[in-house]
Amino acid sequence: MDWQELDRELEQGQIAPVYLFYGDEVYLQEWSLKKLKERLIPPGAEAFDYQEMDGRELTGTAITMLAVTLPALAERRLVVIKNPADEIWKDTSLLAYLAGPEPSTCLVFVVAGSIDKRLKAVKEIATAGRVVEFLPLREEALATWLAREARQEGYNLPPDAARLLARAGGDLRQARNELAKAMTCTGSPGTITTAVVQALVPEVEAENTIFQLVDALGNRQAALAIGLLRRLLARGEAPLGIVAMMARQLRLIYQVHLAGNSKDLAAQLGVKPFVARKAAAQARNFSLAAAGQALAELLKVDTGLKTGQGEPGPLLEQAIWTITARGEH
Repeated sequence: MDWQELDRELEQGQIAPVYLFYGDEVYLQEWSLKKLKERLIPPGAEAFDYQEMDGRELTGTAITMLAVTLPALAERRLVVIKNPADEIWKDTSLLAYLAGPEPSTCLVFVVAGSIDKRLKAVKEIATAGRVVEFLPLREEALATWLAREARQEGYNLPPDAARLLARAGGDLRQARNELAKAMTCTGSPGTITTAVVQALVPEVEAENTIFQLVDALGNRQAALAIGLLRRLLARGEAPLGIVAMMARQLRLIYQVHLAGNSKDLAAQLGVKPFVARKAAAQARNFSLAAAGQALAELLKVDTGLKTGQGEPGPLLEQAIWTITARGEH
């Protein structure tokens, strides 16, 4: 199940006795928890019937005791366990509870990142309740979500403005912050125009463009990468900064090869899981030798820029052509 399916069920008043939220889009997890809380906990009942706990400090038995406690004021209690410790999933008392969860409690486990779906506890949750994956929203889905958020605040965010805001917004939390700026700039509830969005997000859009450039490089899309490079240079971005970002991505690709079949690639690379997954996918486009040669090519560009051996545009474009042509060789 994804967040949209969950949202439809919540709107219809269908609330399971137990949930597992997992995935990289933490802001969307928090958003869904807020909606669940609004559905279950009436004003004045929060102190009695809502508990949010750090799962790293709890045992399975403690969680079970929280879950079987009857509500005081609300019809159902809401118990949220964030970042549960690994050993919790194998706790026998918790497994017994998940096989027949208390109907007067809604128990929610929240995991920032991936989960092993082979675990018996996860299978029990899927049977008794819902396992919900929260993936980062792609541009079109993000635009739809932003338009909906604006509508709930009394604003109209037309499709063109929504897509522009989605392209410039980065992750969901950042996009929501940019939407808040756009609403503030518009003033009283009304239509948020494309002009307003363009005036607010030029710096964020520039940041987004550099990430698009390094992705194009990692995917060996030379023409796209060069087009994005020209946009960045025309906007006045520092050439050495562009080289540094390109080198960072290629360094990650190189490190993926060195890591081999590491089970915890993100930790080994020192990056977030979705960044590690992207680097691993792009590593298929480069052999270890090709990645090393690409880094050497960027070192030549860096030296050339610092010693005035050529103009930034031609030096960088030639490097992109050379790197993407080598690819898997």
